[in-house]
Amino acid sequence: MKTPKQIVVFLVLLAPVYGWAADIALGIGGFLTTSPYKVDRDDHSVWPVINYDDDTWYIQGDDAGRYLMNDDANELKLKAFFLDQEYKSSRGSTTAMRRLNDRRSTVMSGISYQRTTPIGAVHVQLAGDILNNSQGVLANISYLNQVRLGMLTVIPEFGVDGANGQQTRYYYGVSSMEARRSGLSEYRPSANITPYVSLTADYKLSERWDTYASARGNFLPSTVRDSPMVDGDEIYAFSLGINYNF
Repeated sequence: MKTPKQIVVFLVLLAPVYGWAADIALGIGGFLTTSPYKVDRDDHSVWPVINYDDDTWYIQGDDAGRYLMNDDANELKLKAFFLDQEYKSSRGSTTAMRRLNDRRSTVMSGISYQRTTPIGAVHVQLAGDILNNSQGVLANISYLNQVRLGMLTVIPEFGVDGANGQQTRYYYGVSSMEARRSGLSEYRPSANITPYVSLTADYKLSERWDTYASARGNFLPSTVRDSPMVDGDEIYAFSLGINYNF
């Protein structure tokens, strides 16, 4: 059975490659994310990064899809992306946490629209789990801007992520069976809205090479914080990488 990351790679390879008419970049990135769960360590990884855009199909790391509209002001996409959120019971920091079921990463698919104006861009997105791990739905609305300072490009962003009850219960709920097995309280949360801020910086080293770094903070709502699985009020994610542009 294919893992979610293998499925995303498979979807990426389905996109046609018209190299002479496309922007293509290959690179490597390192990622660190603090876990919201009561675990013995945070998540970190190193992955190859593929970026491809021919104005019809695109790949942006773990996000791939097709443009339905793509001009200077409007960007409408059909997309699939990897949701890198999971809980492995073997990494639980307590005996009770180790008696819970795993929560798996998944692949989401949906639609997004971005409207760009002289004072920034507004982005909205709606996507659902296509692997039926959570059977949940995610929504997003955000504002972002692009500031160019010579060879440096800085992109601040702030917004909110929304998750329906099924999504929230899968990742943060504790079922009655898990409660009996672990001794934790049963928890059945409803939908949640999570505000966040992020900052991305890209520096052009040469005509072919660029390097980037990003940081993001998610501020967990009480619906999530009240879960017996959760330890903390925020989630922080950091990435650092380098690309070669063809």
